[in-house]
Amino acid sequence: MTRTFADLAKALLNATLILLALCLFLGWKLMAAASAVTANAAEITSRVEPLHTAVAGLQGEIAGLRAAVVQNDTDTVSPARLASVEERLDQVQASLSGMRDLPQQAAAGAARAGAAEFAARLTGLLRCSGQKNAAPPG
Repeated sequence: MTRTFADLAKALLNATLILLALCLFLGWKLMAAASAVTANAAEITSRVEPLHTAVAGLQGEIAGLRAAVVQNDTDTVSPARLASVEERLDQVQASLSGMRDLPQQAAAGAARAGAAEFAARLTGLLRCSGQKNAAPPG
């Protein structure tokens, strides 16, 4: 009877240690995925900075054009200057349309990588446990 309780206590201890190891491993993988997402966020931020500068410059130029229009200063409001503003605005809009998908792409990539890694590890664990529990040939 005491041998049964000792075996049960060992099994409980083994299961607890295995669960602890699994939790530590998954926590480590979660932290790695979080750092990857943080790196992607830093990359996105670095792409946004030039865009912010371009928008600020456009706002200043549009304010100058607006003031010239209010003062009826036709020399300042030239078609070439308006074309330049329109071209810069088109560039900013093109940059924005390319950047709208970056956060979703980063999150989706991190989720796919994490799911694939988890599935691979789970499959490996199941194969190992299946080999241990397999009946001996005989």
